[in-house]
Formats: sequence, structure tokens, C-alpha cells
Amino acid sequence: MRSPSSASIGIHNAGHKTRTTSLLNCALTFLLALAVLFPASASSAFAASKPSDTIDGVPVSELGALGKATPDVTMHAGILVDGDGRVLWSRKADSHRAMASITKIMTAVLALESSSLTETVDVTAAALRVGESTSFLRQGDRLSMHDMLEALLVKSGNDAAQAVAIHVAGSTDEFVGMMNKKAAELGLSDTHFINAHGLDAPGHETSARDLAVLSRYAMSKPAFKSIVGMKQVTIGTGSRKETLPNTNVLINNYQGVTGIKTGYTSDAGYCVVGSAERNNISLYAVVLGTATESARFRDARELLDWGFAHYRPQSLATSGSVLAEAPVSDYLDVNVPAIVPVDATVPVLDLNGPITKTVTVAATKAPVKAGQTVGVATFTQAGRQIASIPLVAKYDVRKPNPLHRIWIGIVRVWRAILG
Repeated sequence: MRSPSSASIGIHNAGHKTRTTSLLNCALTFLLALAVLFPASASSAFAASKPSDTIDGVPVSELGALGKATPDVTMHAGILVDGDGRVLWSRKADSHRAMASITKIMTAVLALESSSLTETVDVTAAALRVGESTSFLRQGDRLSMHDMLEALLVKSGNDAAQAVAIHVAGSTDEFVGMMNKKAAELGLSDTHFINAHGLDAPGHETSARDLAVLSRYAMSKPAFKSIVGMKQVTIGTGSRKETLPNTNVLINNYQGVTGIKTGYTSDAGYCVVGSAERNNISLYAVVLGTATESARFRDARELLDWGFAHYRPQSLATSGSVLAEAPVSDYLDVNVPAIVPVDATVPVLDLNGPITKTVTVAATKAPVKAGQTVGVATFTQAGRQIASIPLVAKYDVRKPNPLHRIWIGIVRVWRAILG
């Protein structure tokens, strides 16, 4: 996908060297995609689950036979959450880990919240001193913020991270201060930033749980979600044009994938946050610390596959269905049907066992209007409430007329005498 035009841009690799770099990038991406689409067998690719792994917050060691249903992955730490943050699976989710280029999620968030996509970002000499992963920027380049975010998130350029930080805050130190302030606002208690790009540094750390929170927050921003979902971006024009493939090879290689970011350093190992949507279910898989590049994508795919297999929408009640009869206190032996006003469908983790329904209705004084709340249906699974649905009157019930009230009073007295 072509990025918005820039005021001007420079790319180190031009001509034959640029084409060679692009071909190598494409070849590497193709090989990694094959590893995602055609993974090795579970016996050779994955390690056994660990007793400390959790399913829905419960250690697998306490789940008996159900513990065997946990994803079989190799990562040091990780987590799988839904779009609302419910933790479906975890491994050492609160352990402190180096985060590598997943750092750039926060860098992009602050850029989006502190600038416009059309602003022009100048690339200074200071932005080019970091090295390692680059997006081939040169001193004097002038790009739109949108282009910079593409270079930052798709190619994972450290040069782009530095340029963005300097543009937004005036210096990298000031920008890091902004990053840590934002982390505190989001409640990321295990996260501390030392730089904007993610290279290893003492104290630059996070946790799988914090990254799941940050990722969900970032993906709520349309511009961010659009960029991290791109398979590739093109920066530059003419002979200085460079096509940069997304470092996240899950893009276009996994059903429903939506993003979001990869990372690697010697301290962090291979990492990825992957997200996908199917059947109105959103999942986020955080994978921290695999031994190989392909293993991080296999682990992410395994977590997402497991999530979509076991966490699915389930209909609890259909609109108009009668779940109880609510007594109308002004009458003798008169009830109004208590119905479900709208279809009730919620995501359910099938490993948690059967769902229990409890219906509560209250005596209601006439007049009763159709649609008036007369009770509630509560659904629980494994001791956790998963839904609470109001029940409403199916039709109107008028107040009894004066003669009818007299008759009702007499009958009640008679019944009391007869016991």
C-alpha cells in the first residue's frame, strides 16, 4: 500500500542495492510465512505446557484433565486476552521482561495523541545514531507523521522511533518521560521505558499482562490499527522508492489477523503481539521470549487458534422467550409472562463447563406495562457470572376495577380463614 506523499525523502539503498534489499526482505518474509502456514508437528515444534500456566485465571495444575487442553507453546512468558481484557490463558504474565521493538507501540500511541498525521517530521543526525533495525532514513529527510508511523510500525525502524520522539517532545529524554507518564495513566505497573525504540537497556522492561493492556488501547485508535494491518508499505518515489514488508508475517497469513507488532533483542528473545477477529470475537496474543523467529509466530498462531476454538459466542436466550411468570399482586393467581427483550449472546469459554441459569421475579403491582422490567435472569459458569439479562412483561395488565378489588379482598380473607 502506498503511503501518503512526503515533502521529501531519502533512502540509503538506491538502484541495484535497493532492489536487492527488497528481494531479500520479500524472500525472508515468504519463508517465515511458510513457517506460520505450515508449522512443524506439535511434538517437534512445541514444548509441553507448564503447571504454572493458567486457563481463565486457574493454574492448569488445579484443572485435572482440563489442564491438558492448554496451548502447547515454547515462549518464556505470554498471555491471551479478549477484546475486553479477559485473560483466557497466561504464562508468567507478570514477570518482568525486556520488550524489544514492541516498545514502538507506545511510541506510536504518543505520536498519535500529540501530533497530526499530516505534520512534517524532520530527520536529524540524532535520529540516525541508534542503528540496528532501520527504515533507511537519511539526515535531512522530511516525512509526514503518517509515513513515519508506517516506517516505525511496519518496518520497525529505530531511526523512525528517534525521529518521532524528537519531533513530538524536542528530545528523546523528554519523550521517554511522556512514555512513562502514559504507562502510569494506563495502569501499566510492570512497565518502565528507557528509550523510544526498544533496544536493550537496564530498567527497560514490561510484562505480558501490561503489553496486552497497551495493545488493546493502541488498537482502539483507527490510524494505528490501519497501519499495523498493512502487509507492506512503500516509502519514497522514483528511483529512491523502497518497499518495506511488515515484520509481522501473521499479516495476510492468518485468518482474521488485524496486527500488531514484533520485536527482537538478545535480552528479550523473539517477541510478537498478534491480534485477530472472528465471529465478533477479538483476541490478543502476547508472545515474549521464543528461541527462534518462526517460533514466535507459531506460538502466536497456537494461542489464537486455541482461543477461537474454545472461546466462542453462545446464545443464552432468544428474544421473546418466556423464562418465568411474574405475579401481579393486585390480583388473585394472575401472573404476567416474563420474557427476554432481546437476543442474548455472549462469548463463552467452553472449558469452564456447563452454564447455570437462575431466574428471579418480583411481585408487581398493577398496572403493568408491556416491556416493564419484572425480573432478571442470571447466567453463571464455574462460579462466575457471565451474563445478567433483565426480564420484561410480555403484555399490559390493567388495575382491577373497584368491584373486582372488593371481590379479591373477600376471597383473600376467606382463604386466610381456611388456612
